[in-house]
Amino acid sequence: MKFCKQKFFLALATLFSLFVTLTSEASDRLSVHIKTETRRGDTSQITEAQSEKFLTHYEKNNFNRTPRFDETVAFCKLLAENSPMLTFTTIGKTPQGRDIPFLILDRDGLTNPGDIRAKGRVIVLAEAAIHAGEPDGKDAGLMLIRDIAIFGKYPGILDNVTFLFIPIINPDGHEDFGTHYRINQNGPEEVGARFTSQRLNMNRDFIKADAPETKALLKLYSKWLPELFIDIHVTNGADFQYVTTYGLDHCGFLAPNMFRWTKEVFEKELNKMMEQSGYPVFPYFEFNSYTNPRAGVLPDNFPPQYSNGYASANNRIGMLIENHIYKPYKERVTSAYKIMKHSLEIAGKNSRELLKLTEEADRYIASAQFRRDSLPLFFSHDHKDSIMVDFLAWAEKTEISTLSGAKWTYSDRNSPVTLKMPLFTSYKPELKVKLPEAYLIPQEQIETINLLDVHGIKYERLTSDSEYNVETYRFINPKWSQFPYEGRVTLSTDYTTQNERVIYKKGDIIVKTSQPKVKIIAHLLEPKSPTSLVYWGFYNLWARPATEFWIRLNYMEVKGREMLEKDAALRAEFESKKANDPEFASNPNAILQFFMTKVRENVEPHANRYPIGRLF
Repeated sequence: MKFCKQKFFLALATLFSLFVTLTSEASDRLSVHIKTETRRGDTSQITEAQSEKFLTHYEKNNFNRTPRFDETVAFCKLLAENSPMLTFTTIGKTPQGRDIPFLILDRDGLTNPGDIRAKGRVIVLAEAAIHAGEPDGKDAGLMLIRDIAIFGKYPGILDNVTFLFIPIINPDGHEDFGTHYRINQNGPEEVGARFTSQRLNMNRDFIKADAPETKALLKLYSKWLPELFIDIHVTNGADFQYVTTYGLDHCGFLAPNMFRWTKEVFEKELNKMMEQSGYPVFPYFEFNSYTNPRAGVLPDNFPPQYSNGYASANNRIGMLIENHIYKPYKERVTSAYKIMKHSLEIAGKNSRELLKLTEEADRYIASAQFRRDSLPLFFSHDHKDSIMVDFLAWAEKTEISTLSGAKWTYSDRNSPVTLKMPLFTSYKPELKVKLPEAYLIPQEQIETINLLDVHGIKYERLTSDSEYNVETYRFINPKWSQFPYEGRVTLSTDYTTQNERVIYKKGDIIVKTSQPKVKIIAHLLEPKSPTSLVYWGFYNLWARPATEFWIRLNYMEVKGREMLEKDAALRAEFESKKANDPEFASNPNAILQFFMTKVRENVEPHANRYPIGRLF
């Protein structure tokens, strides 16, 4: 009997062990299934209470309030804590000590651009609130990420694309919050400021990078090099039916293959999809004539001090979104949401081709073939080519104002009209420059070298003192702005170019132009560029002598005699000038100044030479 009991309990224990094992395996399988389905966006188990938990501040407040910075960060963290697809991190600090929030949405939770592209995915980066009084993109992006990562909408949208999102790139400006900004903007009820806490406009700062927030953004951009960069704004300006206008490269800043693809695929697809979504869009433009709108429109082009121009100069697509200030906030947010969603769909659908095109573009831009032609640093409208388009406008209404008594013309938003007008499509290249093989930068130009690092530009240091035959610029007739622009006294100048033998020292910088960022290099270092470091005042002390010349003019009575006695060529030049220029010969001050100029040239022979040399 005892033997039978032992066998019985042994068998029972074995059965129990097997049951636990099977239950555990089933539980593991169920856990994996749940996690997998959650990653894929299965939301069948999300309750009404959970849905309420993930409503944005904007949705909870009648679609006309935007959350403050801390509320925004808390919501970002909430989403990341509840989705394995989403990672929350920060990319830098503002002058007032706030962390700049950053979200990475990837179907596998990947957070490294190399790992993501190894999966065959392209990368789309969107930023919002660079002008913090224009928060449309922030609320739109948070809802879109929530809808994908938490609610499981748009299954498959992340199969071939990863979405990066900066909800507030200008946190300090964002927290300068109130109703006094953008008083003609149709919502939300309170917004932040256009500028950073240091009074800098970040969307003029993409080359000089004065703002710490800009530096953080540019370092992030160079790390990820997104195939598409979207910057979301709100515009003042002409009144029309469109909720949104958009800026893309219309003139050819992009590498040729990327330019063609942007126009023939991305732009066409985006226009079609936005039309189907009930939110038709139109290129961001200026009027050919502000007194006669029917004379046509000119799509704007942007040098790389602006966000979308900066992307173009990196051989990547940059898209400026300008929602219209008079449209209700809910319409503007909805339009921004749809543009980001459709952009993800287009990029994902064309991921393989887009990865190939960017690789080809980088290779071409870094090649000797590209450097054979002169690089245009700017494009202007030439009015040669145009197409007729339907422009969705409002009828105008004119009456005598009961407020001012003046004749008042305004848009009648109850009377939509479609105008036939030309859209000008051709541009001419301006400010052409022949690219050298390399630029040589003295190591004491610390600000410039720091910017090379910010922009992700590759360079080397000289290992010994070396003399180079370089092309140099020498400034003539420098003129400075009367008032600061974007925090800097800007410089416009003429210059001469010449070949000179220049000694560069061990530790000085050599920047080769055989790299994909050569357009950024040129816009930094070429004085012709409308956004060069010369223009921004980085080299003011080279445009005019840095020190006072301390020698009194009357000392030339002594020095002039000494110079003539020692230098026969100078004596011949002096006697010839006196013989051929009676006015000079009869002017004692002019004669003394002749010798003063010669002395000064000897003391500071390179005072007006731009210190960065061009090596061919």
